[in-house]
Amino acid sequence: MPVQGEVMSSTSIGILGSGTMGKQIALLCASKGLCVTVWNHRPSSGFTVDMKKLAALQIRLGSITREMAPAALDRVSFTEDMSMLSSCEIIIEVVKENIQIKEAIISRIGMITSDSAVISSSTSTLSITNLASLVPNPGRFIGVHFFNPPMSMKLVEVVRGEHTSDTTVASVEFLLNRLLKHAVILPESPGFVVNRLLFPMINEAIILLSDGIATPKTIDSCMKLGANHPMGPLELADFIGLDVCLSILDTLVFETGDNKYRPAPLLRKYVRAGKLGKKSGAGFYNYNKRS
Repeated sequence: MPVQGEVMSSTSIGILGSGTMGKQIALLCASKGLCVTVWNHRPSSGFTVDMKKLAALQIRLGSITREMAPAALDRVSFTEDMSMLSSCEIIIEVVKENIQIKEAIISRIGMITSDSAVISSSTSTLSITNLASLVPNPGRFIGVHFFNPPMSMKLVEVVRGEHTSDTTVASVEFLLNRLLKHAVILPESPGFVVNRLLFPMINEAIILLSDGIATPKTIDSCMKLGANHPMGPLELADFIGLDVCLSILDTLVFETGDNKYRPAPLLRKYVRAGKLGKKSGAGFYNYNKRS
């Protein structure tokens, strides 16, 4: 494991999950000179094309330059063979926020990596201590909660489990400094900081809507113009995914025992109806309208 100050260009990063977060974190790391191997359990013939599209988007957004993109893309490889990540020094798990899926994947990666490799999870609510118990030497396990979209969002919550070592924290801090992220080191607690603050607001916005107090546009305008939020709570919920919002709120209720996190019935109704937000084409707003 690299000690503090030793995360250099030769450091290899393994990413478990090739969804939106996985691809963006891969490009972020590669743009800073790091070699990245991305794993998914299914073949992904379109991975290279998706990465090129992502790079083109980030060029337009100013996150990377046109000149650095080819070299960055060359540093990223895809595999469906998890053993190809066995020599990686830092692993970042970014699979679906589902405890059974995460446990199965973390158990597997723990068995094939060296006992000194840092293994991290991007979970937004699950217990780091519980996940750490799945790997040999749980001191090398840590929470690294990136925010979507990770190419542009500066904050990363770094969460210590009960056994996370100081060396592990130092290695992750150094990596995040290299990625130009603002790391906050937190003890394990349900939902950490951002989600404990954010999701009661989203939930209350849904309750306001279901009570007929205001329309989605009005609710969002109030928070954007009255609280200087860049997105309204219902817009943000659609962006996150209503199924993800529901899962996080359910987890907060379970972990804290506090009913203030109890999901609004309208949220559960929308998820049951398949109205999941932008990714499904409809949530609190309709994204299938023809322009």
